[in-house]
Amino acid sequence: MKAERCQAVTKSGNPCSATVVADGMCAWHAPSWAERRRQWSAEGGRKRSNASRARKDLPAGVLSTDELRGVLGITIAKVLKGDVEPGVGSSVASLARAYVVVSESGAVEALTARLDELERIAARGRTA
Repeated sequence: MKAERCQAVTKSGNPCSATVVADGMCAWHAPSWAERRRQWSAEGGRKRSNASRARKDLPAGVLSTDELRGVLGITIAKVLKGDVEPGVGSSVASLARAYVVVSESGAVEALTARLDELERIAARGRTA
């Protein structure tokens, strides 16, 4: 049994050759599938976004200095090879700088808290 073909006409004026899914038309021409097509387009856009592509390449969790260095190295290589646009490489470099600043800030806060605790212990020892 031969599958039914879509009754719509393509932009080029030729008959559509896709298989019918509803209303005698394919998924791309059936009026009742308009909302599904909109969702497919939105999902496709999200999957192609820079953020989505970056998540696929980044390791899960917190990055160590070596891992961050590795991500930067991979990104640089991909930019030079032409697999990644230079703008994406610049964004990764900016994010890496921000990541280092935040990491260093956290380390300073931890050291400050530790120093405060040691000063409290030393002060208790002097008064005892």
